[in-house]
Amino acid sequence: MESRLKQMFGSRDESGDRSLGTLAGVYRPTVLTILGVMLYLRQGWVVGNAGLLGGLGILLLAFVITGATSLSVSTITTNIHLGKGGAFALVSQSLGLEAGGAIGVPLYLAQALSAALYIYGFAEGWEYIFPSHPQALVVASVFVVGFIITLVNTTLALRLQSIVLLVLVAAVVSMIAGAGQVTELHRPEWIGGFQDGGFWRIFAVFFPAATGIMVGISMSGQLKDARRSIPRGIIGAWFTAFLVYGVLMVWYGMIASPEELRGNYLVSMKYAAWAPAVQAGLLCSCAAAMLGSLVAAPQILQALASHRLFPRAQAFTKESASGVYTNASLATGALVGLTLLLGDLDRIAALITMFFLITYATLNIVLLIEQSLALISFRPTLRVPPAVPLVGAVSCVFAMVITAPGFGLVALMVVVGIYMYLVNRQLDTPWETVRSGIFIALADWAAKKAQGLNQRFERAWKPDILVPVTQVAEVHGEYRFLRSLASPKGSLQILSLNVDGEVSDQDAKMLEEIALDFQGDDLFTTHASLDADSIVEGVALGAAVMEGSFFRPNLLYINARDRSEEEMQGLLDLARRHEMGCAIFVPHKHAAFGRERNVNVWVRDQSPNWELGLRLANIDLSLLLAYQLHRNWRARLRMVSIIEDEEGIDDALFHLRKVFRDARIPGREDAWVRSGKFSEMLSQAPKADIHIFGLAYRVNAEAMRGMTDTLGGSCLYILDSGYESAFA
Repeated sequence: MESRLKQMFGSRDESGDRSLGTLAGVYRPTVLTILGVMLYLRQGWVVGNAGLLGGLGILLLAFVITGATSLSVSTITTNIHLGKGGAFALVSQSLGLEAGGAIGVPLYLAQALSAALYIYGFAEGWEYIFPSHPQALVVASVFVVGFIITLVNTTLALRLQSIVLLVLVAAVVSMIAGAGQVTELHRPEWIGGFQDGGFWRIFAVFFPAATGIMVGISMSGQLKDARRSIPRGIIGAWFTAFLVYGVLMVWYGMIASPEELRGNYLVSMKYAAWAPAVQAGLLCSCAAAMLGSLVAAPQILQALASHRLFPRAQAFTKESASGVYTNASLATGALVGLTLLLGDLDRIAALITMFFLITYATLNIVLLIEQSLALISFRPTLRVPPAVPLVGAVSCVFAMVITAPGFGLVALMVVVGIYMYLVNRQLDTPWETVRSGIFIALADWAAKKAQGLNQRFERAWKPDILVPVTQVAEVHGEYRFLRSLASPKGSLQILSLNVDGEVSDQDAKMLEEIALDFQGDDLFTTHASLDADSIVEGVALGAAVMEGSFFRPNLLYINARDRSEEEMQGLLDLARRHEMGCAIFVPHKHAAFGRERNVNVWVRDQSPNWELGLRLANIDLSLLLAYQLHRNWRARLRMVSIIEDEEGIDDALFHLRKVFRDARIPGREDAWVRSGKFSEMLSQAPKADIHIFGLAYRVNAEAMRGMTDTLGGSCLYILDSGYESAFA
C-alpha cells in the first residue's frame, strides 16, 4: 500500500520534492510564461491584421479556452491528491494510465516545443538591440545557457524568476506610460483586413500566448499543497495576464497605424516611455518562460517514465542530488534542439497550438464526465457549473477543426494510437479511476430504463445461470462447459453450499480463483457460500435472496452426477416456482464432452400437426443453449427426432429444417428423422458430443442416465421457464 501511495502522490522525502508554494511554484512561472514573447513581438501584429475588435475577439477566444480549462483543472485538483506530472496526473487519476499517457505525450511535446518558441522570441529581441549578431548564434547560445541552468538545478531556474517578475512589471508600466509621450494617438481600426492571414491563422499564431497555465500545473510534483496552490496560482495568473493583454491591445491599437503594427514586430519598444525596460522585459520574460518550459517538460517525461509508459522508461526516472531528472532533461534538450532547426517562430507557434488544444479539450472532458456521473466521491472544494467545461471542450475542438483540420486529425490519430498501444499493454493502474463510476452509472441508468419497460425481455434474453455446488471441484471440472453456455453476454452465479460441514480454506480459495478466471474470460461471475441442511434448501435461500436483483438468475444448472432423483425433482420444482429455466446435465461416464464438435437437439414426435406442436413444445431454451454451444464450440447443430409413423418423416423433416430458418441458426439445415419405437431407435441416432432433450415436469433419473449410456454421449435435459424465445 505504501509503495502504491508513493507511486500516486510521490514521496515527500525526495530531495527538493514538494517544497514550492503558490507564488513560486504556480503563479510566478505561469504569469511569466503567459506574459512572454507574444506580448512584445506578436500582439501588435495581431491588432494590425485583425483590428482592435478583431484582436480583442482573438484574445477573448484564446482566454476563454484557457480560462475554462483553468477552472476545470482547479475543480479537479481540489477533488484529488494530485501526483507528479500535472495534466498527465489529472487525466491518469481520472481515466487511467492509458488515457493519461495518450494525453501526456502530446503535452510533453507541447511543453518542450514551447521552450523553442521562447528562444526564438529572445533572439528576435536581441537582434533588435544588436542587429549585427547572427540569429543562429544567439539562438544556440541562449539554448545552451538555459539548458545548462536547468540541468544543474531546477530550483535555481525558478529563483531567477523573482527578478524577471520585477522586470516584467517595469516593462508593462513603461509601455503604458509611452502612450502619454506619443504626439498624436491613432484612431484604432476596429476590424482589420487580415492581410497576413485569415482570422484562424492569426489565432493559431497568437494562441500560445495564453497557454502558460500548463507550466504551473506541470510543477505539481514539487508543490507543498497542490490542491491549494494550483487553483489560486493559475486562476490568479490567468486573470492578471488577461487584464494586461487587454490593456496593451488597446494600447497597440492607439499608438501606431495598422501598417506599422504589421511591418514592425518590435513596435512596443519604439513607443515605450523607456525602451530599455521593454527590451529587458522581452529578453527576461522569454528567458524565464524558456526556463519554465525546460523545467516543466522533464517533470512530465519523468511522470510518464515512472509508470513505464514507453520502452526503456526506467532510464528517465533517475534524479540527481539537486532534484534534476537528468536523463529526462537531456532528452528534452535534444528535442528542443531539433525543433530549433525549424527556424521560424510562427511555424512553431502553430504546431504548439494543436498539442495544447488537445490537452485542454481532454481536461475539460474529464470534468464533464465527473460532473455528469454525480458520484459521492466527487466533492471538489471549488465547484463550477457544467457550462464551464462544456464551453472549454467545445471551443477547443472547434478551434482545432477551424485552425488546422488536417494537422488536428493527425494529432488526434496520434493520441488514439498511443491510447490503443497502452491499452494493448494491459497496464495496471495503481489507483481507482472514474472509469468504474462511468460503468456503474451506465448500468444504473440502463437498469432504471429497463425496469420501467415492464416487458418479458425475450429479445434481450441471455443466460444468467445459477450454479449450485456442494464440491468446488464440480465447477473446476465443468469450467469450459459452463463458460460455453454463458459466454459472451451471460453471467454465472456460483452458489457454494455447505451441507457436509465447513468449507476448507483451500476450497474457498479455489472457488475465488475460478470466479476470477471466468471474469478474466470477460464473463460476469459472482460467487457466494451458504450453510444449509440440503442442496434444495440452500438453493431456495440463494434464489430468494437473488429474486430482487436486476440480473437475477433465469436458468438453474444442475449436475446430476451426485444428485439423487429426489434432489433433482426438488430443484426442478424450485426453478419453476422462481420462474427460472432448468438444465439438468447428465455426463457420460467416459465420453464427457467429447470433441466439442457436434450437438444434437432432440424434438419429440409432434405428429400429426408439426407446425402447431413446435409452437407449443418445450424447445426455445433448448435451441438457445444449442446456439450458445454452436458459437463457442464452433459445433455442428443437428435437429433429431424419432416418430412412430413412417409416413410422417417428410413432414417432420420439413418442419425441423424450418426451425433452423425461423430460429436463425447458422449452418446447413441438418435434420435426422427415423420412424419406429423410441427405445429401439435411440441407439441408431447420430453420434454427438452432447444431446439436448426437453424435460418433463417429473424427473426420471434412471431413464435419463439410461439414455446417456445408450447414446454414448453426455445429455442436457431442458425445461423452459416460458420467458425465452428462440424465434424473437
